[in-house]
Amino acid sequence: MTATWDGLGLRWTVGAGTEVTVEETGTGASHPPVLVLAGGLCVVTLVPPEDQTAWAGCAVFLRRLRDHAEDLAALLEARAERTDRAQD
Repeated sequence: MTATWDGLGLRWTVGAGTEVTVEETGTGASHPPVLVLAGGLCVVTLVPPEDQTAWAGCAVFLRRLRDHAEDLAALLEARAERTDRAQD
């Protein structure tokens, strides 16, 4: 995974060695679990809001992220398949 500044913000390019994990940060509500994307020298950590009343909204966002990641994966697989067929 590499990170670059593209003028609008940071852009993370995912590589084959990029890992995604959920990590516990401690016990109790004041130490919620986090989502970690790690690869190479870059680490991206998605941290829930400190206000627990906002956690339901965070869960909605994470499900949208999951759904759109699934959409992106399907598009990438379809394009890779078309490229493979064109090379045959």
